[in-house]
Amino acid sequence: METMSYPCSPLITPFPTQHEESSYLLWSPEVVMPPENGNDDKQDNDFMDMLIQEASDLLHDDLSNGDPFAGFDVSLDGQENGNMVPAVPEEFMEESSLDDLLIAGARAVEANDSINASAILSRLDNLMPVISYRSYHDAAVGAFDHLAHYFTRGLHSRMSGVRSECHTTAAIALENRMPAYRILQELSPFIKFAHFTANQAILEATMDNPDVHVVDLNIGEGVQWASLISDLAHNGSKTFHLTAVMAEADADAGPYHMTARWLPEFAESLNLPFRYSSFHIRRNEDLNGLARSCNSPVIISCDTTDYSYTSLIKLQMLLHSSVKILRPKLVILIEDELFRIGRNLCSSFVEFFCEALHYFTAVLDSLASSFCDAGYGVCLELVEKEMLGPRIEEAVGQYGAVTSGVSGYLEGFRTCALSSFNIAQAKMLVGLFSRGFGVVHEEGRLALCWNSRPLTSVSVWSPV
Repeated sequence: METMSYPCSPLITPFPTQHEESSYLLWSPEVVMPPENGNDDKQDNDFMDMLIQEASDLLHDDLSNGDPFAGFDVSLDGQENGNMVPAVPEEFMEESSLDDLLIAGARAVEANDSINASAILSRLDNLMPVISYRSYHDAAVGAFDHLAHYFTRGLHSRMSGVRSECHTTAAIALENRMPAYRILQELSPFIKFAHFTANQAILEATMDNPDVHVVDLNIGEGVQWASLISDLAHNGSKTFHLTAVMAEADADAGPYHMTARWLPEFAESLNLPFRYSSFHIRRNEDLNGLARSCNSPVIISCDTTDYSYTSLIKLQMLLHSSVKILRPKLVILIEDELFRIGRNLCSSFVEFFCEALHYFTAVLDSLASSFCDAGYGVCLELVEKEMLGPRIEEAVGQYGAVTSGVSGYLEGFRTCALSSFNIAQAKMLVGLFSRGFGVVHEEGRLALCWNSRPLTSVSVWSPV
């Protein structure tokens, strides 16, 4: 199956006033692509071939170094697996399915019942074959076996109190994670859905403003802003100021330096007046300096989808401080549904564990439909290894470290309506992928769904 090249941005000029869904093209035929994208089919195929080869090489390196999970301590309370005394009925242990065993294990872990938890986790360890990242074509290892493996590791970590540092999101090597991110962007709607929806909201909010100033709380590689730069250049009469706010500890991170270099070069190639600046935060008071330097109202963008679970609390606190001090005209949140701010907290760890099982099962099913059905199984394996698996392990192992509540983080703001144009654009985009994908619209929020289950959402907030 050939991959489709997606234009960088939607058509916004001339911008409709009534947003009639049937009157406008989704894509601009004149849009200029960023350097890593292209319109030529041969370039698309060459690009995907490169990603597939890169994924194969990275997976081969892990396999050649032995078990990628070797060295992880799964002993509980100083007991060896072989000496654990099972108190769980043997019939249950022998006849239960993987999901039943996982939930039973979560209950035992929540109750600090080390004997039952150890017995169940040992059973899970014995049931699951050694997970090879090339096992998606092995009939003996299904997709849920992969998920169960990561959930089991998360329970081990939670019970023992030991954090598996080598597999947390923050510790993933950038050179391994970037190919996985590019694959996710090319073969699934997750990233494009979030970026296009957020950017369209920004364009509509600044339609009458000559200057656009976005403060990004998690800029990373800045992929989202190439799309907006193309839109603004197409419009032809605006300037764009992008400020990356980052913790002082991240100031020397490679992605930020790369972003600071390539985004201005891209904007210059399109003759768009563009300014990129970065602001390092050591304490909340530092944001006052940023507020004083803002000559026009700002829009705050906060993408939490690639943050590790334990880093979310820091990002949420940064969001709270930024909203309070910068007084933005708009706040745009991109979130995984499982960790969405303002979503009712689960009443217990077991409830969260069940919710996480359903959520990540839907995510993996959607990716398998996009990747494996198109012959890109090796790409799914890399995305699972570098992005999905570590997130499961840490969320299960560290659940409870993150608090939530819109009233705390977005006090004085309310959701604002998304245009029919934005909704139609999202529906058209997901229609290019597997039929299981869909879009759910609530007031101020648009969610990407898999078989009606929300996975990722974009919400737009304005001052009350």
